[in-house]
Amino acid sequence: MTTCYPWGRIHAGRVHYAMFDGIKIQDVSVAVDSLLKNDRLTFGALVDGQTGVVLNPVREADDRGLTFRLVPRRTGQRYRVEVKGSLHKFYNNGIHNADQYTANDLLLTLDQLVNDYGFNLFDSVINNLEFGVNLELPFPVSQVLDNLICYKNQPFAKDCHSPTPYYICDRQRYAVKLYDKGKQKGLDGDLLRFEIRVRKMRYFDGTDVQLRTLADLLNVANYRPLGALLVGAFNEILFDDLAINSKTLTVKERAIYQQCRNPRYWHTPDSLTPRQAAAHRQQLSRNKDRFRTLLNQHGSNWHCDVSTLIEQTWLQLTAVDDKLLTRFNDCKTVRQNGSKPDICNTKVDSRNSEETARDQGETCHKLTDPTPPDCHELTDPSNGGMSQINPLYSEVLCDKGKPGHPSQPGAVVCPVTGVTIDRPQPGQRFVSAAMLRNNDDLMLTLDHQHRQYAKGSKEDEYSRAAHNVRNQDSNRRNNLRRRLSRSLYEREGQQQFLFPLSEMIHLTDEERAILDYWKGTPYEVKI
Repeated sequence: MTTCYPWGRIHAGRVHYAMFDGIKIQDVSVAVDSLLKNDRLTFGALVDGQTGVVLNPVREADDRGLTFRLVPRRTGQRYRVEVKGSLHKFYNNGIHNADQYTANDLLLTLDQLVNDYGFNLFDSVINNLEFGVNLELPFPVSQVLDNLICYKNQPFAKDCHSPTPYYICDRQRYAVKLYDKGKQKGLDGDLLRFEIRVRKMRYFDGTDVQLRTLADLLNVANYRPLGALLVGAFNEILFDDLAINSKTLTVKERAIYQQCRNPRYWHTPDSLTPRQAAAHRQQLSRNKDRFRTLLNQHGSNWHCDVSTLIEQTWLQLTAVDDKLLTRFNDCKTVRQNGSKPDICNTKVDSRNSEETARDQGETCHKLTDPTPPDCHELTDPSNGGMSQINPLYSEVLCDKGKPGHPSQPGAVVCPVTGVTIDRPQPGQRFVSAAMLRNNDDLMLTLDHQHRQYAKGSKEDEYSRAAHNVRNQDSNRRNNLRRRLSRSLYEREGQQQFLFPLSEMIHLTDEERAILDYWKGTPYEVKI
């Protein structure tokens, strides 16, 4: 069976699909005691071999491509459960994530999470998610990767240390990734992986995607807008086209072509004033339109063909027939009622879905040699050949906690969070936005604690959280000073009292100590 695309024919049996892959949940709704007793999980902790002192209270366990972390809550009571890894690899018993992974497979994956670990799909809020497609191209993958210019005026970063060609464009809430999946997994053919890694679920704000919990992954209404986001992200990428012969261009077209094919051209200098920067971005937008027109008129338009293939592949991947839709709805209804649906003994008559009663070992080896390669070789965090921009390819990085308390000279402890700041800036006393970007655990805790100072704020979530920390320390003394100052002001025009104000206003020792902060300043409250 073959499928027709704009450039010719591709054997459908050789096309490898991938739907949702990497995922991160910082607070899974699950019973911690059941995980500790689970035979599949062995939780370890970082302990000093000589003294037996626990250096890092976070306990970790790995199972089939997923990493479980038990993180002590700030209250000191119990743990929260964090899970990161690849849903696709978990479905394949942790061996690889390079074969077909459909909506039906996703249903079986979520059912396995419930049955094996006791996950509550409806209360487990997703924090990070990867979605994308694997595309078998009729030309070398290098034709796509080597011609990358930029995405939304931002150049791609290349991992020069990786044996697999790998490119990523980091944005504030998400990242766009492209790499040679076939070379990574040792597969025949030219297999391109294109995906979006959602770092902050606010990326979906303003879209038709309603994706909050694990249960929402089975919401079929999300599939089409997710595909639209994927295609739209690819179409935002500027590619060079070596099929263009600059000698056939006019002088003006040649100038545009040579200028716009340079990734550095799209950078907006930091030295510009806001007005100059706005004018510069308008000029870039006009030149981008001219460059795209030039590519359409004189190029081979291979990037348009790839865009079409992404769209058609996603539609085929997410096709849900009536029987599968019924099973989706039945699964959600039964799970919501706390029962166990009988989905593992049901076969689905769909060309895009594998039978649910399957031999996992056979599925995992389907696209590989009889003796499969070590698929963890390229995704091992200990691989020293990778740079830090490479987020383990198709998996979400696991944040490793810092052991114990640092002994850096000059370190300070944040009085609000209790976090040690190893190298504080001059006068720094509190955690900063930069620190929170590298500490997901602390960020999640602060996000739950501080809901104020959020609506209408133009700061990003990290800056806002750091601002809330500073406010928590200063609000009490500021509010006390304002309250006393207002009370004294209201009494100024009134008649004289027999007793001094210091005897009429009763302050606790703690409140007097707080007011000492203002002594010797214009804000001192004299009572």
